[in-house]
Amino acid sequence: MAVWNGFLHGLLLSVLIGPVFFALIQNSIEKGFWSGFFMAVGIALSDSFYIGVTYFGISQFVDNPTFNMWLGGLGGAILLVFGMVYIFKPVPMKGAKQSHEESTLWFRQILKGFFLNGVNPFVLFFWIGIMTKVTIEFDFTSNQLLVFFVTLIATVFGTDILKSFFAMKLSQLVTPRFMKIMNRVVGLALILFSLYLFNFVLEGFGYSVLGS
Repeated sequence: MAVWNGFLHGLLLSVLIGPVFFALIQNSIEKGFWSGFFMAVGIALSDSFYIGVTYFGISQFVDNPTFNMWLGGLGGAILLVFGMVYIFKPVPMKGAKQSHEESTLWFRQILKGFFLNGVNPFVLFFWIGIMTKVTIEFDFTSNQLLVFFVTLIATVFGTDILKSFFAMKLSQLVTPRFMKIMNRVVGLALILFSLYLFNFVLEGFGYSVLGS
């Protein structure tokens, strides 16, 4: 039961569209499979970190509006910076795919995946919701919780690797012009997500710029 539910929840998380989804696809197309692979490692480590801090009690802070607003503001600012970087990012004339040495700077890609996923407070809220569900609805023991989350993370990691693989295959058909457009799309998506977080913060003060 723990393995099956972990697999199903992992599939659900893997098809959710967020800033990390766009960045992973773009990164794999531009720099190759291993770049996307190590970015997926960073994403998995970020999710594992959130699971750990959620399990050990950070969920109590989510009821604090000040904590939520600080978290949303910080996440929005970082996503905005990433978005601007992608929009103004130059495309090398030699083509979409970078050199092997640059594409396998694994530590940089792990950090990129970790922070892109980690700065989104809604990822934290997601894991709090999942943690609450499995402990109350499924009444899992500690060992069953471990099996559930290991299966979930493994499923998400596996699907992220598949995304990287198929995106890398597309890179053979990609032109510098396509990469320029892709960078702009990814940058715009990240900026839109940052604006959503800023709106979340403003709503905490009783304002909203995106409507009800």
